[in-house]
Order: sequence, then C-alpha cells, then structure tokens
Amino acid sequence: MNSLRSALHELCGQFGRITRLDILTAMHEGTKQAICFMRMERPEQEQTLMKTLGVGRFGGEVVFVLDLNVPVTAEDDGPSSQWAESNFF
Repeated sequence: MNSLRSALHELCGQFGRITRLDILTAMHEGTKQAICFMRMERPEQEQTLMKTLGVGRFGGEVVFVLDLNVPVTAEDDGPSSQWAESNFF
C-alpha cells in the first residue's frame, strides 16, 4: 500500500500539494482494485488533475479507481474491501 501511495504522490504531486489521500482496496469481478479519494490544496489544482487524468469527483473529492496488478489467491475470492486512510499536511 505504501508503494501505491508513493506512486500516487509522484503522479498527482505534479499538479500541486495533496492534502488528503484515502484508499479503499476492493475485489471486483476477480480484479483487485484501489479506489482513491483525494483532495488537493486548491480547487484549481483538482480541476487540472481531473482534466489531465480524465477522473471525476464524488462527494467533493477527486476519485478514481485503479486496477492493481496483484495475483488473486483463493482467500481473496469474493467481494472484500479494506480502508486505508492517510492525511498529508
């Protein structure tokens, strides 16, 4: 999960300072995914990020889903989720 956070900071940090990043991991149709909710320091930065990356907004936060290239094991079979919260100030 730390490598995902680092990669998101590297990718999205070019648009400005990330002030909040919440990641929910889930299984969807056999694919492990990360649902990312993000806030940037300024609304203009969020608009630029959304336009450039083609992502949207939900509940006031920038949100996007990433498919994780993680092999699915038998214990991962079926719907599941895990919440990982992180604040960056």
